[in-house]
Amino acid sequence: MGGNTLKLAAANGGSVTAVTEQKIRSDAQPVSGTPFSVQVSVGADGTSVSAQTQETVTLIFGKFLGKPTATISVHAQASVVGKTRLCVLALDPSSAGTLTVQDHASMTASTCSVYSDSTSASGVTLQNQATILATSICSAGGSSVSTTIPPLPGPKSGCPSLVDPLAGRAPPPSSSCTYTNTVVTTSQTLYPGTYCNGLKVTKGAVATLAQGIYVIDTGPLTVDGNATLTGSYVGIYLKSQQTTLNFTPQSIINLTAPKDGAMSGLLIYEDPTAPLLREHKISSGNARQLLGTIYMPRGKLTVDSAGIIADLSSYTVIVSRQLKVASSANLTMNAMYSASDVPVPSGVGNIGGRLLLTQ
Repeated sequence: MGGNTLKLAAANGGSVTAVTEQKIRSDAQPVSGTPFSVQVSVGADGTSVSAQTQETVTLIFGKFLGKPTATISVHAQASVVGKTRLCVLALDPSSAGTLTVQDHASMTASTCSVYSDSTSASGVTLQNQATILATSICSAGGSSVSTTIPPLPGPKSGCPSLVDPLAGRAPPPSSSCTYTNTVVTTSQTLYPGTYCNGLKVTKGAVATLAQGIYVIDTGPLTVDGNATLTGSYVGIYLKSQQTTLNFTPQSIINLTAPKDGAMSGLLIYEDPTAPLLREHKISSGNARQLLGTIYMPRGKLTVDSAGIIADLSSYTVIVSRQLKVASSANLTMNAMYSASDVPVPSGVGNIGGRLLLTQ
């Protein structure tokens, strides 16, 4: 009961403790007149609750053995995986630094959870003057923290591995080339379709994406040269092994994911058959609206801008093979789901969690 209460967004340590103790006393039914104690504690990160009961019982033959009573103590602990809101999940099952924050960078996820699936002893790595602020920071393995600014709360080690919550999402349909070798150098509106040999926006141009799905095939999506990429209710599918994402420091990005259709809630979706650990980069000094879910199940996403990223989004979720936040970037993971009509994909965002008896 206490473990299930942990899943509630409004749950706090006091309510979890009270519910757990009440349930134990209701179910245990101690013998009248026999001392019976219950001690309940909630983990500092709010993802576990432990209880210890102790009772003194009379031994039937104890008086003949010189020991008329005995004290029996029972201890149990339950943990919740993916508690309440999951906004960052790094999927790599074994690599060191699967989730890394370094240099002067920070990750602010004050109302949601950050998770590394790696069983490495340093699956979560913080270096230099980097830090993370989150509801919880969890690693299936361990953490390596060598930073002057401690993360809050401290990373929890030995968390159960999570299954990729978006693995069941089918890629959006794509067609033969709608556009080929597209380079945007003057401000214009672009339209959904398949962009073969990539798409580049440069030389100060403003590319406005009309609502729909953009399949970037056999080439990178690049925004540089003080150019702008903007669009509402758009989904970007990075198809084939040659397709990577590169938002350079001299770019402005303002994007909102679709509210319906094949990429509902997905802002960026990497081809699930892509080569492992190809790098995608968000280095933009002005990418403050990235509303939706960035899903890169095979890639390494590097956020190394010199500014605040995604802070104007109602919500942002990142699920990637690896995630690195570097330079002086402040990656801000909001979780104000009700403030947007873009749905949160099932399995991330507001979830009840999976309750495990860990002791």
